[in-house]
Amino acid sequence: MSLYIKIENGRAVNHPALEENLMKVYGAIPSNYEPFVRAEKPISDEPDDQKFKKIIGHVGYEKVDGTWTDIWGTIGHT
Repeated sequence: MSLYIKIENGRAVNHPALEENLMKVYGAIPSNYEPFVRAEKPISDEPDDQKFKKIIGHVGYEKVDGTWTDIWGTIGHT
Protein backbone atom coordinates (compact mmCIF):
# COMPACT_ATOMS: atom_id res chain seq x y z
CA MET A 1 0.00 0.00 0.00
CA SER A 2 1.72 3.18 -1.20
CA LEU A 3 0.76 6.51 0.31
CA TYR A 4 1.16 10.07 -0.95
CA ILE A 5 0.52 13.42 0.72
CA LYS A 6 -0.48 16.71 -0.86
CA ILE A 7 2.17 19.44 -0.65
CA GLU A 8 1.45 23.17 -0.84
CA ASN A 9 4.18 25.79 -0.41
CA GLY A 10 6.59 23.14 0.88
CA ARG A 11 4.19 21.94 3.60
CA ALA A 12 2.09 18.80 3.89
CA VAL A 13 -1.64 19.47 3.89
CA ASN A 14 -4.56 17.20 4.74
CA HIS A 15 -3.86 13.51 5.36
CA PRO A 16 -2.01 10.89 3.30
CA ALA A 17 -3.93 9.30 0.40
CA LEU A 18 -3.70 5.82 -1.05
CA GLU A 19 -1.97 5.62 -4.42
CA GLU A 20 -4.86 3.59 -5.87
CA ASN A 21 -7.37 6.28 -4.84
CA LEU A 22 -5.30 9.03 -6.45
CA MET A 23 -5.01 6.94 -9.62
CA LYS A 24 -8.79 6.42 -9.73
CA VAL A 25 -9.50 10.13 -9.28
CA TYR A 26 -6.69 11.68 -11.36
CA GLY A 27 -5.42 8.85 -13.57
CA ALA A 28 -1.89 9.53 -12.29
CA ILE A 29 -0.20 10.83 -9.16
CA PRO A 30 -0.59 14.63 -9.26
CA SER A 31 2.67 16.56 -9.27
CA ASN A 32 1.83 18.23 -5.96
CA TYR A 33 1.69 14.87 -4.12
CA GLU A 34 4.84 13.31 -2.68
CA PRO A 35 5.58 9.84 -1.21
CA PHE A 36 4.58 9.25 2.40
CA VAL A 37 5.58 6.48 4.83
CA ARG A 38 3.71 5.88 8.10
CA ALA A 39 5.76 6.01 11.32
CA GLU A 40 4.45 3.94 14.22
CA LYS A 41 3.31 5.78 17.31
CA PRO A 42 6.06 5.44 19.94
CA ILE A 43 5.32 4.02 23.38
CA SER A 44 5.86 6.25 26.41
CA ASP A 45 9.14 5.47 28.13
CA GLU A 46 7.69 6.35 31.56
CA PRO A 47 7.80 3.44 34.03
CA ASP A 48 4.40 1.87 34.79
CA ASP A 49 4.60 2.88 38.44
CA GLN A 50 4.85 6.60 37.67
CA LYS A 51 1.91 8.68 38.89
CA PHE A 52 1.84 10.54 35.58
CA LYS A 53 2.43 9.12 32.13
CA LYS A 54 3.51 11.00 29.03
CA ILE A 55 0.85 11.40 26.38
CA ILE A 56 2.35 10.75 22.97
CA GLY A 57 0.44 12.46 20.19
CA HIS A 58 0.62 13.15 16.48
CA VAL A 59 2.09 16.60 15.97
CA GLY A 60 2.31 16.73 12.19
CA TYR A 61 4.21 15.59 9.13
CA GLU A 62 7.84 16.16 8.16
CA LYS A 63 10.04 15.31 5.22
CA VAL A 64 12.85 12.97 6.31
CA ASP A 65 15.45 11.73 3.80
CA GLY A 66 13.23 12.76 0.88
CA THR A 67 10.04 11.09 2.11
CA TRP A 68 7.20 12.54 4.20
CA THR A 69 6.36 10.80 7.48
CA ASP A 70 4.42 11.19 10.74
CA ILE A 71 5.95 13.17 13.59
CA TRP A 72 5.07 12.10 17.13
CA GLY A 73 5.83 13.96 20.31
CA THR A 74 4.99 14.41 23.97
CA ILE A 75 1.89 16.58 24.23
CA GLY A 76 1.19 16.30 27.97
CA HIS A 77 0.82 13.99 30.94
CA THR A 78 -2.04 12.02 32.47
